[in-house]
Amino acid sequence: MILILWDIDGTLLSSHGAGTRAMNLAFEECWGIADAFDDVVMAGCTDPWIFRQGYEQHRLAEPFPEALGRFDGAYRRLLPGVLAGSRVTLKPGLPGALERLATRADVAQGLLTGNFEHGAWTKVRAAGIDRYFATGAFGSDDEDRNALVPHALRRHRERGLDVTPERTVVIGDTPKDIACARAWGARAVAVATGGHRLADLEQHAPDLALSTLGAGDALDGFLGRLPAR
Repeated sequence: MILILWDIDGTLLSSHGAGTRAMNLAFEECWGIADAFDDVVMAGCTDPWIFRQGYEQHRLAEPFPEALGRFDGAYRRLLPGVLAGSRVTLKPGLPGALERLATRADVAQGLLTGNFEHGAWTKVRAAGIDRYFATGAFGSDDEDRNALVPHALRRHRERGLDVTPERTVVIGDTPKDIACARAWGARAVAVATGGHRLADLEQHAPDLALSTLGAGDALDGFLGRLPAR
């Protein structure tokens, strides 16, 4: 079985800043500080890590675990409304690539994202693509993105799938997605549909680099070259 693990923001979809707006609103609701994350570079980072930057920058006195829980609760409540007032658009080549892979009996598709789990499902539902994924790994599993692949493997194995790192492919739009795959011996496919140019991504030596996910033949050919069990 080939396991495809998809990043969300910049890879599958764009929420046109809705996630950041909801995070800023949640922080302001909890601690009265507006635009708390405006100086934080979020691409490829987990939501707990992003929150930690705001927590440290604004010197919150509350213990971190309790503060993270408060923030997560406010963000969970605010995100759906912010998304509803925004545009959520799929990246080029989608949903065609998802649909094509869904027809293959030897492929399972999951999520691997820095989003809190509830935020991940809220976003893919808003984009109308949640039906392609059963489970995955999320920022709520670990603050360190490089620790997420084992969570995704475990959850897919719990669903009865025979998945291994060697036949797992992480698809994402940042160097952090490539590093996440490399940390566990998975394959990395980089797509230049987020904030990084194709040439920049290629410098991090992914197994495959694509300008968009519309290049179906290239992705299919790459999957065909994965080692057999």
